[in-house]
Amino acid sequence: MRILVAAALAAAWLALVGEARVAQAQPRAIRGGFGGPVPPGVAPAASSDVKPPDKDEPIVEVPRGPVVELGPKHLRMHLLDGSVISGDLSISEVEVETSFGKLVVPIDKIRSLRPGLDSNPKLLAHIEGLIKGLSDDDYKTREQAHKDLAAMGVKIRNELQRFAADENAEIKRHVGEILKELEEQSEQQADDDPSAVEQAWIRLDTLVTTEFTVTGKVSPQAFQISSKYGPLTIQLGDIKEGERQTAVRESLRRNITIDGSNIAQRSFKSSGIRVQAGDKISIKADGSVVMSPWGSNAAASPDGAPNYGWYVPNQIPGGALVARIGDKGTVFKVGRQSTFVAKNSGVLQLAIGMQAEYANEGYQYPGQYQVKLRVDPK
Repeated sequence: MRILVAAALAAAWLALVGEARVAQAQPRAIRGGFGGPVPPGVAPAASSDVKPPDKDEPIVEVPRGPVVELGPKHLRMHLLDGSVISGDLSISEVEVETSFGKLVVPIDKIRSLRPGLDSNPKLLAHIEGLIKGLSDDDYKTREQAHKDLAAMGVKIRNELQRFAADENAEIKRHVGEILKELEEQSEQQADDDPSAVEQAWIRLDTLVTTEFTVTGKVSPQAFQISSKYGPLTIQLGDIKEGERQTAVRESLRRNITIDGSNIAQRSFKSSGIRVQAGDKISIKADGSVVMSPWGSNAAASPDGAPNYGWYVPNQIPGGALVARIGDKGTVFKVGRQSTFVAKNSGVLQLAIGMQAEYANEGYQYPGQYQVKLRVDPK
C-alpha cells in the first residue's frame, strides 16, 4: 500500500511540473474567441511613467536668421540650368503686351515672373522636334524621343495635349502614354510634397503682381542685374522663374523612422528638431506595424484603429502615430497626415499610441512608420 501511495504522489508531482512547463511555453498573447487579445497570464504591469525620448537624432534649431531688407528693384532669378541669381535690376519697370493692350508694371509691384515658351524659341523648337520624332521611321529614334519627353516632366503637358488627337497614329499613341506617365508623376509629387508640384509651361509669359495676374509678351527680352558677382545680363528665355524675396524663412525638412519599440508608454522618438510656439509643422507618415496581441495577421497604419483598443479613450486609437512637443507636452494624434501650429516650444517627439495593458515590454510590435517632417518657422 505504501508503495502505491508513493507512486501516486510521484505521478501527481510530475503532472504539476509538466503543467508548469507548458504554461511557461505558452505565447504571451493569443487570440481570444472573438478575435480580441487575451492578456498573458503573467505579464509585467504597464508603466505609468513615460520614459524620456530616444536621443538618436542630434538636436537642431530651425533657421531663424534676421530678414535682410531688399531694395524695390531686387529680384531672385531661377534659371533653367538650375542656377539662382539675386540682385537689383537696372530697369524700374517692365511692359506686358496683352490682348487687351499694353501694361506697364513697376518692378517693386512684381511678385513673380514666369516666361512662356514663346520667349524661349530654342526650347520650344526642341520640344516640337521630339514630338515629331515620335513618328520617325526608326524604332530607336521613336523610343528615345518618348523617353526624352517623359523626362521633361509635367512642364510639357500642355504642349503634348496639342498632339493628343494627332492624325499620325504613332504620335497619338506615344503622346497618350506619356500623358498617363506624367499624371502618375504629378500625383506622386502631390503625395510627397504638394508645394513641389510643377506647373505646366504655357506659350505666353505670366506676371503676378501685388494686385493681379496677367499673361502676355514681356519686354525687354534681356535684363541686366547687379549681383554680388558684378553686373550680369540675363535673357528672358533663360529664366525659369523670377520672384521677389520676402520675409519668409526657409523650411527645415527631415525623414525619420518610428518602429515598434517606440511605444508612447515606453519611450518617444526624438525628431531632433527644436521648434518654437507658432511654427507650422507638417507631417506625413506611411508604413505598418504588426499588432501582435491581436495575432500575426493584424496590422495598423499610422491612423491606428479602434478595434486595437484606445491609447486615449475615444480619441486616439491603438497603433496611431502620436506626437508631443517637449518631454511634458500634451500628446496628440498625427496619423497619416497632419498640419498644425506648435502651441509651445521644445523638441518635437513621435511615438505609437497603444492601449495601456498592451504597452509593456512583454509585447513586441514588428514594423515601422516612415515619417516625413517639415517645419516652417513663424
